[in-house]
Amino acid sequence: MPKLELFQKVKSKVDNTVKFVFLSQEQIIEFSYINKNDGKDIICVLTQTGCRLGCKFCFLSDYKLAVRNLGAEEISSGVRYAIKDLGLLEKEKPNGVLLVSYMGCGEPLCNLGEVIESCVKIRDEYAGKYAVVRFGVASLIPNLNAMRDLIKLVDINQLPLKFHLSLHSPDEKTRTVIAPAARDITRSVALVEFFMRRTSNSAEMHYALIDGINDRDEDLRGLVTLLKGRGIPIKFLVYNVKPSLDFKRSKKIKKFRSTLEKEGIKTEYYHPPGWDIGSSCGQFLMDYYAKFNTKKGP
Repeated sequence: MPKLELFQKVKSKVDNTVKFVFLSQEQIIEFSYINKNDGKDIICVLTQTGCRLGCKFCFLSDYKLAVRNLGAEEISSGVRYAIKDLGLLEKEKPNGVLLVSYMGCGEPLCNLGEVIESCVKIRDEYAGKYAVVRFGVASLIPNLNAMRDLIKLVDINQLPLKFHLSLHSPDEKTRTVIAPAARDITRSVALVEFFMRRTSNSAEMHYALIDGINDRDEDLRGLVTLLKGRGIPIKFLVYNVKPSLDFKRSKKIKKFRSTLEKEGIKTEYYHPPGWDIGSSCGQFLMDYYAKFNTKKGP
């Protein structure tokens, strides 16, 4: 069974994020601890040692990566290490929340069995130490079979798991330019509704606003049409500017949020933490993949 060996511990200078960089089978494995001073201990984990989906705004798309599915024990041991190293349970937390977020590197639905097994391991280990232990899974490519399997495993194991769909555009053509592996939008949203209905768990959409790409008036109208009346909130992410790509942050967040809220669609604006140490979504591993046996992609 692969074992994690700590390679480096990095602390952000802009917030409370701490990144743990491990080596496992000569590959880099990263976990991030996020503390927003809201009573939650958030640990962001990866599910694969790389990603083959090729999203343009992902920093890792610039590198040819050796992709391996992580085992459940690798994932849970990284969470265990962070909790112990940071002394998160040295003080009593009668109302404390542990949130394990499967939004680091990789596509969770491509490693679903190990992801769910790791959730169960973490839940069973920390259920009596935190008041609440819950999970979040982000996916770009849900399909019916994978969603059925996810629903079945969530139900069998009684997991409080929130599903996050990486949407990023209501337009098929634009979305496949941004994220070439993305599936049919209408079908993907229907699968999110299917998950919510069958599990009674929550879900949300993720959307990184990019200037002139997915922040046009037609994009806003498309979001209203797509989400109105569905009860699925949308979380807008501050776009992390990627030096190798000519994409810029949008300045239309207020307009998007105001319009959607008036239509009854709940919104949130999220600044990904730890941007200075590569701990945000899409940035995981970028510094270390550049150093460890990888070649720049086309």
